[in-house]
Amino acid sequence: MSSSKVVTIPEPRLEIAGPDVWRIAASVEGTEVFFESHVPLSPRPEVFVCPFLLPAMSQHANLEVLAPLSAGFLENLEFVRKRAMEWWPALSAGEIRAPIGVAAPKGPDVGVFYTGGADSSYTLQQLHPRLRYAVFAEGFDIRLDDLARLKGAREWLGATARACGLEFIVIRTNLRNHPLFKGISWEITHISALAAIAHALGLHVHTMYVAASDVQPPWGSAPDLDAAWSSESVKMENFSAELTRLQRVASIARWEPLRGRLRVCWENKSADLNCGFCEKCLRTRMQLFVSGAPDGLDSFPAKFPLRSTIGRLYSVHPELHEQWRDIVAHLDDRALRKKVDRMLQGRKEPVFRRGLRRLRRIGARTLRKVLSR
Repeated sequence: MSSSKVVTIPEPRLEIAGPDVWRIAASVEGTEVFFESHVPLSPRPEVFVCPFLLPAMSQHANLEVLAPLSAGFLENLEFVRKRAMEWWPALSAGEIRAPIGVAAPKGPDVGVFYTGGADSSYTLQQLHPRLRYAVFAEGFDIRLDDLARLKGAREWLGATARACGLEFIVIRTNLRNHPLFKGISWEITHISALAAIAHALGLHVHTMYVAASDVQPPWGSAPDLDAAWSSESVKMENFSAELTRLQRVASIARWEPLRGRLRVCWENKSADLNCGFCEKCLRTRMQLFVSGAPDGLDSFPAKFPLRSTIGRLYSVHPELHEQWRDIVAHLDDRALRKKVDRMLQGRKEPVFRRGLRRLRRIGARTLRKVLSR
């Protein structure tokens, strides 16, 4: 190895953590990481190699793996390593030293990673006849200690999965709390974390689908990069990269298994699974609006009406402008179009106009009382 710094990946342990609870665990850099579920898991070293390769590279370190890895998997990771150094020049090293072993047998079925969002819901809608499992990870976008929100997510996602005839699998993990893993952006590492779960489910699946991202490289997800987290036993497959997000939303806009259960909010600003007013909530609501679903699939709080709430969004990240311009191109409502145009220009609505709108909502009777004081 060319680097003096090394991150060691031990052979994973398989434990029974409770009644019908399987847990895979390993100590990496002195901190234990676990993945657990009510379905049997496979203690493969790939489960820990995938999520710690890029964080190790952020520390300019190589990986020493104490359990055998297959030649095909190592070849794929070499592609990951070179792509990572191309896209993120701050990353380096990442060479892997491991005993060479044979690939594990393939599982019998196919699954999809399902978060309840627009992209993964489109993937579920299109592929569910050929799938057996929908898989949700607790501890990724919802913390393990956020029990109420986790319970709500399980209910929503599980109901949609079962409506499609699939088994719903929940995997719990503390991976995002690990000091080394969280030292690098989730925007870079999220697919490697999903790949860890795919390999942990290797007894059950030979392929796991992941919804494509609309964000342009450099980004942690791209069709060829997602596929490179595969082994000869478990394949990671990116789905629908050729479509825009608006096209995916248009497909699910009237999909009844999703009604009341679309979950897009990741900022967790309120007790609701969708806050209704963050950028992603508003973008999705607008995409549903122009797709013929002004009710937002009954998945957003009624206390934040779209027409008044959209004015609260003053600017968005430039990478998202294309999605918003796509919305404008399909938007016939002049008032909403004006608000979106103002937001894309980074201009706040004049204070006096906002004040007038609020006064109108007060109502004439209340307004007279205020003025007579």
